[in-house]
Amino acid sequence: MGKEKQFENKIKNYLKSVGVYPLGTARDKMPVPPVGYFEKRWGGMFTKKGLPDMHICIHGHSLEVELKSETGKPDELQLFMLNQINMSGGRGVVVHPKDFEAFKNLITEYL
Repeated sequence: MGKEKQFENKIKNYLKSVGVYPLGTARDKMPVPPVGYFEKRWGGMFTKKGLPDMHICIHGHSLEVELKSETGKPDELQLFMLNQINMSGGRGVVVHPKDFEAFKNLITEYL
């Protein structure tokens, strides 16, 4: 498994631990009361290019997250999309493994 995928799984596990579940999770599969959902975006012909990897919604607040490995860098289109999200009042961020604690603090702002 690649390093970015391992990091993605760490993010997903953390989100589930605070009540943010994959979109469509059955209620009986939620050990923590739900406060939001997330969806992982997959590239392909039905996904707009440049959209961040994950959409997270907590208590109605949206967060768009581009996940990168420790050495990964967002491309120009990804940065453009994140800028558009931020300029429109949304929240879009790039998260590397070294940023995990800061990411958890960001999520805590919405809990």
